[in-house]
Amino acid sequence: MTFRMGLIAHASSAVLVATVALFSAPFVLAQSTSDGQVSPIVEERDFGVWLQDLRLDARRQGISEATLDAALTGIEPIQRVVELDHKQPEFTQTFWGYMDKRVNDGRVKRGRDLLKQHAALFNRIEKEYGVQGRFLVSFWGLESNFGDFTGGFSVITALATLAFDPRRDDFFRNELLTALKIIDAGHISVDRMKGSWAGAMGQCQFLPSPFARFGK
Repeated sequence: MTFRMGLIAHASSAVLVATVALFSAPFVLAQSTSDGQVSPIVEERDFGVWLQDLRLDARRQGISEATLDAALTGIEPIQRVVELDHKQPEFTQTFWGYMDKRVNDGRVKRGRDLLKQHAALFNRIEKEYGVQGRFLVSFWGLESNFGDFTGGFSVITALATLAFDPRRDDFFRNELLTALKIIDAGHISVDRMKGSWAGAMGQCQFLPSPFARFGK
């Protein structure tokens, strides 16, 4: 399999996962209107009340009051996060339209160059984890364009927004609590924890749970 095929294989997996998530997800609070726009979050629940319940849950899991104050004080749902959640390209583009925008000659060449440049590192990773470097570079290229775009959203606020929206609230609540634990453990400060609208972080855009399980 060539490096280009590695990129295609990763994108295919992303589309499959997104499609499964779409058809298994419950009804969403922020609904799409007839012109395709996403309406604001319906105020059927009070975010402040929800946030207090989250803090209680976080305390039970051992997260310090100082971390909760630093991370959660004054936050509000981000409507743009909800809009982006409903307009993921996996749902709005054809497969080849999605692919043509993400797998191009320039990205493939850069990926091959980086694979050679960091060959020793990728060889060590393959020996320890059994994952070939070409697949890791494919993730790297597709997820953040090799680190060029890692996201500018507050991970905590983005995850709180998605956890408040009942479409996938349990999943994102767990990710939010894990993100708070990462901060509480001293790995990163609240203000430096930036990422995508979905709360993914870093060069390969890991959600908090994979980071907590596999990060070193």
